[in-house]
Amino acid sequence: MENGHEKIDRSTLRARAERQLKDVPADTDDMEGMSAGAMMKRINALRVRQSALKMQNQELRRIQGALEAARDRFSNLYDHAPVGYLTANEKGTIQEANLTFAELMGMPRSAFVGRPFSRFIQREDQDVYYLRHKYLLESGTAQSYRLRLVRNDGSEFYANLQCMLVSQSDGQRRQSRIIVSNVTEQKKREWQQQQAQKMEAIANLAGGIAHQFNNGLSVIVGTLDMLEMDVPRDEKTSQYISSMRKSADQMERLTTQLLAYARGGNYEGRDVSLSDFVRNTLPLLQHTLDPSIDLVTSLPVAILKTRGDSSQLLMVLSAVLSNAAEAIDGKGRIKITCRNRLITREDATGFPGLFPGPYVILAIEDNGRGMDEATRRRVFEPFFTTKEVGRGLGLAAVYGIIKSYGGWISVESQLDRGTRVRIYLPAVSKGRG
Repeated sequence: MENGHEKIDRSTLRARAERQLKDVPADTDDMEGMSAGAMMKRINALRVRQSALKMQNQELRRIQGALEAARDRFSNLYDHAPVGYLTANEKGTIQEANLTFAELMGMPRSAFVGRPFSRFIQREDQDVYYLRHKYLLESGTAQSYRLRLVRNDGSEFYANLQCMLVSQSDGQRRQSRIIVSNVTEQKKREWQQQQAQKMEAIANLAGGIAHQFNNGLSVIVGTLDMLEMDVPRDEKTSQYISSMRKSADQMERLTTQLLAYARGGNYEGRDVSLSDFVRNTLPLLQHTLDPSIDLVTSLPVAILKTRGDSSQLLMVLSAVLSNAAEAIDGKGRIKITCRNRLITREDATGFPGLFPGPYVILAIEDNGRGMDEATRRRVFEPFFTTKEVGRGLGLAAVYGIIKSYGGWISVESQLDRGTRVRIYLPAVSKGRG
């Protein structure tokens, strides 16, 4: 308890009461031969002892109340801690779990007791748990590691486990105490940071290749120009030169895409309203879509302006729209929306390279076949495609352009549920009009 006076426990008070009862003579009921004075003295002694016992009973009740309050406080702290707590025996069978862990798992607390903890671990991660648990029992060294836990509804999340070994009072049985923290968001930020670093490295490589490629292409195009001027023209020669120039033009477009992926290339920036840009550009692109695809737009007038190059923004819109259309088999829908958003300092942690401030979001959503997680993670890699024949850089060039504008692009997708692409572009200050 809090001070020395409150450290009296129930066993001490019980012993004191028993000693005082022993001091009472056994013949307290036999008072016939007592004088009046002795009788009064004996009655007074009994009253004193009765008063002492009453005080001791009150102290016992007070201490019991304090113990129950302390137990309730501990129970509340344990059950409602910001992390999950588990107690398991040597075999890994759960013996106790707090409410926080039950809420994390989406199950009642009673569903865990008596069941192996491995039952709630993603199958591919169970070996990690078994090895760590074995090492914990053999060495007694606390363990900290990550794995995926599976909720009652089948969804999973990344959890950080901190495990320690404790012995029971008999010294024979041992238990493991497990602290469970949901680190899914942290894991997501780490993956985004790693992805950004990987794409940065690939972009540097692509930029170097593009410059070297462009130098060689300039020589080829210049030689073709000389041939056209110096070589006598006939039908066969013209066909050869025309075929080479067509290939050179294709390579030039590829070089432009490579440079766009690497650093956004060279562009002439101007203040643009994305709503106006999409509204004016869609008629140029709509003929490339299957007529059975409905195109829905939400393009508010009150949208902040961003700075960009019209030809590069056209490349971005065309590439994303093309991917969305190709993901739809037969009849479907593509929705294009624009909106403003203020990115806070806390929000920016989820977007590597993005600074807090006002942004304009261009979102393109389709109800096509979608992608699995492995495919989604590779959509920005150069020349990656799920088609039998690739068609160039595609979203890789889009990624480079958006990054060069100081923006961010995200892709969310699920199989048979479609795909949503969100493009974040920094808004220009109102003074720049």
